[in-house]
Amino acid sequence: MSPLFVILNYTAWFIFVYIAVVWLLVLLQRRPELYDRPDEPTPLPGVTVLIPAYNEEHHLADTIRSVLSLDYPKKSLSVIVINDCSTDTTGKIAEEFVKTGRVTVLHNKTNKGKAASLNYGIEQVTTELLVCIDADSTVDSKALRVMVGHFRDSTVGSVTPALNVMNKKNLLEKIQHAEYILNAFMRKMLAFLDAVHVTPGVFSVYRTDAIRKIGGFAEHNLTEDMEIALRLHDNGYKITNEFSACSYTVCPSRWSELFRQRIRWYRGAIRNSIQYRRMFFNPRYGNLGMFMMPLNFLSILAVFGLLGTLLWNITTDSIQAIWHLSLVNWDIWNMLFNPNLELMLFSLYSTPLLFGALGVGLAAYLLRTSFHITNKRQLVSRPIYLIYLVLFPLILMVFWAVALMLELLRAPARW
Repeated sequence: MSPLFVILNYTAWFIFVYIAVVWLLVLLQRRPELYDRPDEPTPLPGVTVLIPAYNEEHHLADTIRSVLSLDYPKKSLSVIVINDCSTDTTGKIAEEFVKTGRVTVLHNKTNKGKAASLNYGIEQVTTELLVCIDADSTVDSKALRVMVGHFRDSTVGSVTPALNVMNKKNLLEKIQHAEYILNAFMRKMLAFLDAVHVTPGVFSVYRTDAIRKIGGFAEHNLTEDMEIALRLHDNGYKITNEFSACSYTVCPSRWSELFRQRIRWYRGAIRNSIQYRRMFFNPRYGNLGMFMMPLNFLSILAVFGLLGTLLWNITTDSIQAIWHLSLVNWDIWNMLFNPNLELMLFSLYSTPLLFGALGVGLAAYLLRTSFHITNKRQLVSRPIYLIYLVLFPLILMVFWAVALMLELLRAPARW
């Protein structure tokens, strides 16, 4: 392997191992505080839940019922559904809940997108707090009650939940289930560092005045939930996490759906990183600027370093294998039953491979810990999660490569 690829390989694995070690150290130091939260305010603040919906006739009713079932005083909780010019029965389904006296339905005359729909809903909000929840999601009944106490700190602009997968039937859904559990754990670790950089659209709670002060959601941003989180930080607000507040969303069930979702996410992350590049290594933003955002950028570079070395190794090994076969008159059986042990041992004990094994081992421990502390121990030992640890990252590397290529080519973005 050329010196350049060797350096890339070592650097990439070092970054991934470093990240895993940081999360492990944060966990060891702050584990007793995982479920600590402020006392409930008295009286409980008024809350408005915004549900933007476009062609969600199969999920919207369950979402509204879930919100109306929250353990929260009825007089302090209201719901606004924003029908974004749906072409199915979404609007009709939403209107059926108006008779509860707690649901208001707004109708966009044209399809404006999620962020614009949320901003339309925010104009109608009169409560101290507001919540955004996607129309294909649900939430635990206790979630809101355990989240509002964090707003006793006047500097808190948003509180994020522990996001989980609702559908866990096929292989892809189970892989994403493992991913979401680990991400929920990571979001809590980020909250300890005051470096949460995404407020998921599945039941994040916001201070209404803060959202209005910063101008609402960015209407032409691919990942408005990341952009508004960075803008909250930019305006001096904190974002925290309530680990015991669980929300659930429908994840992609087909690879084509996952591809479209992740390309949008990754292109949005690239654009937001460029837009907020002033935060990089800026002590004004604390751990977010000095640690998290630079580390995210380095992680992307590390992904391409590993992908490049992987492709290089596959290419050179294939050429070498073909050359060896030609030397033995294409006798493949002789090569299979008389392998080059020296070459095998060198590959087995190479430093990059050992770094990789260490990285996967640390990730496996963090994943197991994530399941343990979220009370999902029965799912830890399933072989399916080995696929998540070993193979799924390779797939995500390809997605990142495609996203970067599309950004460099300035290809039109799709929601």
